[in-house]
Amino acid sequence: MKITSILTGILILLISCNSKTTEKENSKIISKETIKEKELVKDAGQKTDAVIEIFEDSTKIAQKGSYKIKIIQETIDTTTNVKFELFEKLKNNWKKVQSYALHKDASIPLLTEIEDFNNDGYNDFTIHYSTAARGANDIRKLFIFAKKENKFIEIKNSDYYSNLSFNKKLNCINSLEVYRGTTTGFFRIKKDSLVEFARVDFIDDTVHSYLIKNGKEIKLESKLYDGDNDEMISFINYKPIEEGYNK
Repeated sequence: MKITSILTGILILLISCNSKTTEKENSKIISKETIKEKELVKDAGQKTDAVIEIFEDSTKIAQKGSYKIKIIQETIDTTTNVKFELFEKLKNNWKKVQSYALHKDASIPLLTEIEDFNNDGYNDFTIHYSTAARGANDIRKLFIFAKKENKFIEIKNSDYYSNLSFNKKLNCINSLEVYRGTTTGFFRIKKDSLVEFARVDFIDDTVHSYLIKNGKEIKLESKLYDGDNDEMISFINYKPIEEGYNK
């Protein structure tokens, strides 16, 4: 009788511990990206591999601890599709508030990055979309969190520009295009697009700065480059011209 009671007690203890562990796992704050493959059978009976990348985060996306995102990228043959789901924490439960999908270039990994791109206190995100100039130009699709709509807005032309970063000095977005020289673009977000308002070109040891109004370029300054950087030369200001990198 004593042995039965002891075994019963151990069983109850194990069940209780397992339940607590499960609760702990379910309540974890996550930020990770995983890649896996699965085998699919096509109509003709031939097998093909699907490469699936999954990114999940509830630590930084939008507002810390209040939102969770799950991004899934699936590549089958030469077709790649990305979809994401956004959840908001309400009364300690996750409620789905957005589902979104888009097509992107194949053979390009997801490589999600989270950052506040418009200085509104809510973290936005980008996904790796394409590359150019032997990898020097990292092209990304940018999604901005709109608190009023409680969802992410795809910035439609963000993949037209490379190496996007947030410029704290001018409270704008910079792009950096690398070729035999470099071009640093300065942008504001207007609705669902990036609008360029200034540019600095570096080519043949000369720097040129421009103001852009209503689609027209106004040259501000041209001068010989007096720096000592021999790599990707970037600028954080156009008037006056100031070399630097966004951190």
